[in-house]
Amino acid sequence: MTRHDERGITDSMQWAILLPVILLTVFGILQVGLWAHGRTVATHAAVTGAERGALADAPAGDGPEAARRVAAAGGLVGVEVTLTASPESVTVTVRGSMPTFVDLGQTAVSEQATRPKERVTQP
Repeated sequence: MTRHDERGITDSMQWAILLPVILLTVFGILQVGLWAHGRTVATHAAVTGAERGALADAPAGDGPEAARRVAAAGGLVGVEVTLTASPESVTVTVRGSMPTFVDLGQTAVSEQATRPKERVTQP
């Protein structure tokens, strides 16, 4: 006969098995969320850089600098911005990494945006 104030070994074993699974699931969801946020920041930085670089009167380094500012404000670290211009378009590539709880090599993000160059035409 068992008393009501005794905990059986099965209750302790259930928690010993479930707690690590629950914690890994929660931290995994947070890791994926941080990585997705990093991708969104890199996308916005690339689009901002391409739009600034495509302006007709934009200085040469204005597009990459704008992309770096957006990436830094979003939390990306180790940011590399590459601008490639042709007579018709401007392409900006933003590479960086998002700080996470545990770096498993999956924190790197890279996004690219292309915009047509602005042209002034006479009426």
